[in-house]
Amino acid sequence: MARYKLTAGMVKAATGRIGDGGGLWLMPRGDKQYWIFIYQRHGRRREMGLGPLEAVSLADARDKADEVRKLLHAGKDPFKDASFRQVDKRVPQFGDYADEYIKDHAPQWRGGKTEIGWKSSLEAHAKGLRKLPVNEIRRADVVRVIKPIWQAKPETAKKTLERIAAVLELATDMELRAGPNPARMDAKARDKALGVQAAAGNHASMPYPDLPKFFAGIPDTVAGRALRFLILNANRTKEVRFADWSEIDTDAKVWIIPPSRMKEPREHRVPLTDSGIAVLGEPGKGLVFKGARRDRPIGEVAMAKLLAKGVLGFTVHGFRTTFRTWAQEQGYPDELAEPALAHETRGKVQRAYARSDVLERRREMMQAWAAYCGSAAQ
Repeated sequence: MARYKLTAGMVKAATGRIGDGGGLWLMPRGDKQYWIFIYQRHGRRREMGLGPLEAVSLADARDKADEVRKLLHAGKDPFKDASFRQVDKRVPQFGDYADEYIKDHAPQWRGGKTEIGWKSSLEAHAKGLRKLPVNEIRRADVVRVIKPIWQAKPETAKKTLERIAAVLELATDMELRAGPNPARMDAKARDKALGVQAAAGNHASMPYPDLPKFFAGIPDTVAGRALRFLILNANRTKEVRFADWSEIDTDAKVWIIPPSRMKEPREHRVPLTDSGIAVLGEPGKGLVFKGARRDRPIGEVAMAKLLAKGVLGFTVHGFRTTFRTWAQEQGYPDELAEPALAHETRGKVQRAYARSDVLERRREMMQAWAAYCGSAAQ
């Protein structure tokens, strides 16, 4: 294969992917250009970062590529043996940095289980990253550690991916690495790299074409109204069970769920539709969905019991997946559908500059969802 196809002028003017031949490429990553060496080893395609264009010239990139070629010819692993891959003592390895992250953040987490979960993710499931310098981790490295558990342990895999992203995000903030966060992927890129996850067994979801008929048959009981409200707003069970009238503004059509009741400790605003407000009935005080015992919410399994007959295998939590699938099929973007589920997909820097929770844009989507849920009764 011909080499040295590029000139300094071509490199300077480059905006997309261009190749120098022999496996050396200059590729865009976010708003920067990076040198990448692509090769095959043991039947696997590998991509090796050689550094950003701003720090690595064309001549330097060619020197690094030549070193990689020599190592491959000698049967060695460039990721371990390349001189420029040797650990910079000023840049911590991912494992050490992850441990420090946990130590610094543990005091603000709720309970010891959170800390245990983080340690499990970053010590066991992200083991393959621990000895890599934080500034050398690429998307291929992240995919390599997540892929083995992506289908077998879907929830664990998602949490591990999010926790890796958080650690690398801090490393970027501290100027220990540059470029995009390799663990931050939108749904399309994630599915392409890791495959589409099967629905988790304990959160089996009802196919959305079946929902209108089921929704029309939900009984007019306290648990039934709670389930309708949960489906209309794509909530978790705890969020609905402990809903309080003090959180609901029927005039503004907004329900504000406090951080203490959210899976992630941050306030969540829900745009209420006319259908959702109708389910609530007349405004009152205290809990919205009261159980048989005074001043207590409906039981944890009250809504689940409504699924016990006729819809074997489906779960209350699964209605969130039903909504998400419907939203995707209707063409609603992730920037609307994910906030509706109280999922945060933006990085720390993005959140600092774009603080809107797109409430009014979500309202239009949720109105369409409510209309769909009630379509069997029309």
